[in-house]
Amino acid sequence: MNIYLVVLLIIAIIVLSNALMFAMVRGSRGMKFDWMNNTKKDLGKSFQNENSELNELRQRVKELEKKSEEEPE
Repeated sequence: MNIYLVVLLIIAIIVLSNALMFAMVRGSRGMKFDWMNNTKKDLGKSFQNENSELNELRQRVKELEKKSEEEPE
């Protein structure tokens, strides 16, 4: 008897959770998820800043290497 109650409870939990997820997805159709786009833009900006700093560093290293090659030892 107890096993039937447990199985029935598990089935009810699965059905209700699926219904809840379905309702959330259908209800979110009109909503706008701007936070996803904003997060993507913000993450991209931080990587762009790091990239530009690294490019400046590479250019400076190349300039120093050229200067050291031009100078006689």
